[in-house]
Formats: sequence, structure tokens, C-alpha cells
Amino acid sequence: MFSIHESLTTFRRRARGLAVGVLVLWPSLSWAGDAPAADEARSALATFMSAIASGDRAAVAAVLAPEYQIMRSNGVGYDRAGYLDKGAPSVKVLSPSRPEDIVVTRSGDLMVARYFLVVDEVIAGERVDHRAPRLTVFRKHGDRWIVSAHSNFGVAK
Repeated sequence: MFSIHESLTTFRRRARGLAVGVLVLWPSLSWAGDAPAADEARSALATFMSAIASGDRAAVAAVLAPEYQIMRSNGVGYDRAGYLDKGAPSVKVLSPSRPEDIVVTRSGDLMVARYFLVVDEVIAGERVDHRAPRLTVFRKHGDRWIVSAHSNFGVAK
């Protein structure tokens, strides 16, 4: 027969094991729950990057929200009109970019993607880091995501 002390000890051991299991599994459970948001973010980022890479003003305008703002690593910022007129034409994509280490949060019609963009591009005559940190805010517009804000934290070389 078990004593109360042995029962409490067994309970504590099992509770500790359960707690450790939850802590170990929590990141994978969290990732699995966010997988659809990550897929949506990848798709929205691909659309945004393709528009920028195209150099086509109409394609870029189609993915930008009216409230769009950008802040570049050199401190230069634009609103939507300024970006379409001056900012976007200064970007020259030398090879396809790809996002890595995407972290996505989503609430209703807003989605924020924090990621590193592996780039080979020149912005305003300056080469950008090859693995540049980014933050992009999307807003749902009908059945597609448009960009409300974008930040480039890469160091200009």
C-alpha cells in the first residue's frame, strides 16, 4: 500500500513530466496552428516582391494600400504616392529574393510578417545586405492581401 507521501511524490513527478512535455511540444503545436497564416504570408510576400521586381508602376500600385508607408534602412521614408513616384523606381532587383525565418501574427484583416529577405538588389544606388531583416504589414482587401506598411532594416553597403 502507498503512503500519502509516496502518492504526492508520484503525482509531482508526473506533473513535472507533463509540464516538461508541454514546454517541449508547445513550439511545434504553436507552429502547426500558425501554418495557414505562414502560407498566406508567403503568398502575400511573393506577390509584393514580384510587383517590386517587375518595376511596373501599376503592378506596384495594385499591391499597396492607400495608407501605405515604407521606412528604409537609411532612414528614407515614403507614403504611397511618394513610393510610387520616387521610391519604387529606385529599386533594382538583381536576382529573385526569398523570405526566410518568417514569423507571422494575424488578427482579423491584419497580418504582420517579420522575416529575413535574402536579396541581391540595389536601392537608390546602394547595394543592400544579402540577408536583410524586414517587417511587412498586410491588410485584407476583398480576397487578397495588400501592403499597409513595410520596413527594411538591412544595412546599406
